[in-house]
Amino acid sequence: ATPSETTTPTPTPEPSETATAGPVDIACDVLITPQAMYDFNPNFTLIASWSPAPGSAAQVAIDLEGQACRWQNDTSGDTIDVSVAALDEATLAAKQAEASAGSSAPYGWFRVVDGAGEATAFDGTYWVVVRSVWFVGPGDANRLVETVLSAL
Repeated sequence: ATPSETTTPTPTPEPSETATAGPVDIACDVLITPQAMYDFNPNFTLIASWSPAPGSAAQVAIDLEGQACRWQNDTSGDTIDVSVAALDEATLAAKQAEASAGSSAPYGWFRVVDGAGEATAFDGTYWVVVRSVWFVGPGDANRLVETVLSAL
């Protein structure tokens, strides 16, 4: 008798392994111009170099060849993080499903995670997340999210 063959199922790749639809080469000062940030709050300055927290939307965007930007309030030290990634269809659908667990907002969805408001929007293949303790409700992020979306 021939021993029966066993097959090992092929592992399904994690979204982050195949998620990119292409790099995002849009500079931070184009995603949110200095004037747009000044209009939001003149006390925020773009930080040239920073390291996003592991697992954060900003870190995921960087891992997917996207862009992650940080502005810091010169007085309080509070930050505003903006991340943008171009995603493949499956990952985009997964991110949309994840975001839809939050409250509906004019630009997409909003939720508070670990004390900071997270505004999530989608434009074509782009996944956009704007996060800050300054956002306590969906309307607080409207202007900045719309600025980012218009830059894409």
